[in-house]
Amino acid sequence: MTIKYSTQTSAATGYVSTQTTDSLKSLFTAHFEIPTVLAEKTNAKTFVPATFRIPNRCDTNVISSSLIIFDIDQKLGEGYDNDMVALEEVEDALLDLNLEHFVYTSHSHTPEAPRFRIVIAPSRPVFPEEHSTICAAMLEALDDFLDGRLLRAIDPCWRTLSQCYYVYTSHPERKDHAISFYNPGSPADVDDFKLHQSTYGLEVEYKPGAPRKATGQTGARGRSYELNRIIGGMITSSAQDEIAKRIFEVDNIVHAGNEYFRDMQYPRNRPRPGESQEAAAWRSCQIFAKSHINSLKRKFKKQGDIKIVNKKAESTEAMPTHDAMIKFKSFNFKPTKSGGETVLIEFQVMSGEHAGRHFWHRVYGKGNSEIAIKISDSVISKISKATNIEMKALQML
Repeated sequence: MTIKYSTQTSAATGYVSTQTTDSLKSLFTAHFEIPTVLAEKTNAKTFVPATFRIPNRCDTNVISSSLIIFDIDQKLGEGYDNDMVALEEVEDALLDLNLEHFVYTSHSHTPEAPRFRIVIAPSRPVFPEEHSTICAAMLEALDDFLDGRLLRAIDPCWRTLSQCYYVYTSHPERKDHAISFYNPGSPADVDDFKLHQSTYGLEVEYKPGAPRKATGQTGARGRSYELNRIIGGMITSSAQDEIAKRIFEVDNIVHAGNEYFRDMQYPRNRPRPGESQEAAAWRSCQIFAKSHINSLKRKFKKQGDIKIVNKKAESTEAMPTHDAMIKFKSFNFKPTKSGGETVLIEFQVMSGEHAGRHFWHRVYGKGNSEIAIKISDSVISKISKATNIEMKALQML
């Protein structure tokens, strides 16, 4: 699709010049592949994702828009310092939605407070009267992947029809952290988004909805889903570094030859200057672990108080994996046939639809194989961390 947009010599002028390019990729190559290094961004050129009836930038002169743009503006000290939206997270979501796009960092971007812009190609020009509902629906679809964090971090300037944006620039002291990347895909189906009649970011706050649909290998049946399940199982009993090491090991073994953290379609996996491929994969794994751990922690907070239920079990069907409050029920000390130490621990589920159900786990001590003891010590250590009970006290139970 031909993309029409406008440019300005600077943000200070209202005069716009109409430009045309044959694709989003050609637009990226022309203005966003290599940063312009400037001490002051006010000296940089700007562009507007719209065309105008007369060459004067204001909303009433807009004919249509050929791009959907979101500006992510995050600052330290706003209460979310350890939970910033990363470029890599947004990229995963855009790839899963199979949207053609590019992302580039802004002049004030830093690794500690990522600031960047998302540029998405629509399937047709967007007209002024439909701009808000289409962009809101696009934002809502994207934020379904990010637990509402994007709405928290986004600049509301996307609502303005004639909003201008700086091209890809970087401060001389921050140029090593400047990033831009393009990914192919399908244009955003604006007619479909228009049918949603969304007011997301306009009138309503984020409300978690149904699980996202899978469209690729980052989705519900892909590699990242498998790795995220491991994080869910370890989050209450393992440190972040332990979790990262575990999912890195699983990725290398289970996905051998098609490793998620070595897949070059994701720019975060690509080695930086002077960085080996192995180091790049490990760095990407650490970013993945941190972002998914933070996401799960937010979900735990949203659950609120857990209601404790005292009742008998209502079924004997297989019990699925899920989050629940449990309690120790009994400890059965009985040596193995060879005289080794062993304890059968009985637990009872105390919350949720499976309240009343019992399950058991056996741990091994002296007199058993080294592997059995090692695994048992690991389990006891995890229980200790999850329950805030000293490990020695648990071993004496």
